[in-house]
Amino acid sequence: MRFVVCIICLISLLGALPAKAEQITVAAAHWREFSEPEGEGIYLELIKQTFADKQLKFDVGSYARAKRLFKNQKADVLVGVYKNDKTLLGDVTYPKYYLDMEFPIIAIYNPRTTKLRHSEDFKNLTVGWFEEYAYNRYVPEHAQSYRFTDIHKALVLLESGKVDVVVDHIYNLTERQKRMFETLELQGKTPIWLVFHDNERGR
Repeated sequence: MRFVVCIICLISLLGALPAKAEQITVAAAHWREFSEPEGEGIYLELIKQTFADKQLKFDVGSYARAKRLFKNQKADVLVGVYKNDKTLLGDVTYPKYYLDMEFPIIAIYNPRTTKLRHSEDFKNLTVGWFEEYAYNRYVPEHAQSYRFTDIHKALVLLESGKVDVVVDHIYNLTERQKRMFETLELQGKTPIWLVFHDNERGR
């Protein structure tokens, strides 16, 4: 899914959490192999190893839920955030090093029905993206928006011509879909971060 940054980078985060053994709640979206509901996965294992002397509680579900927990002060750490995400609101702080690099954000389309070479081509198209992510900031002006909750269903709609473009990442395409669809890069690889509240507890 992403290229994992060395655990040494996470060691710099130690100063961002309380020194005493109190429970730290880590909120994350469910990303297969990276953050699993059982508290497993590459990202969560890195956090466990780095903060071995802390009592950690992992709350893994949807990204919308993870953000809501963090914004409502019910989570101390949020996993997998773009640094320019203005929807977090409030005062937040980031560690010195990013957690990982996210794959490019791409426009996925069916070349048999849609021509997509530059931003002007979006003007008459229906464009869809996962409702929990603010991908609209990367999408040029377009005719209609469609927010989906299941990427696989969205790609079925794309295949049937019900939507013209799906904005997502290449790793969610099957091999058959990679042969069927074409893509246009909207945003290159972007760092994703752990984020903390900018208060005495977070600092």
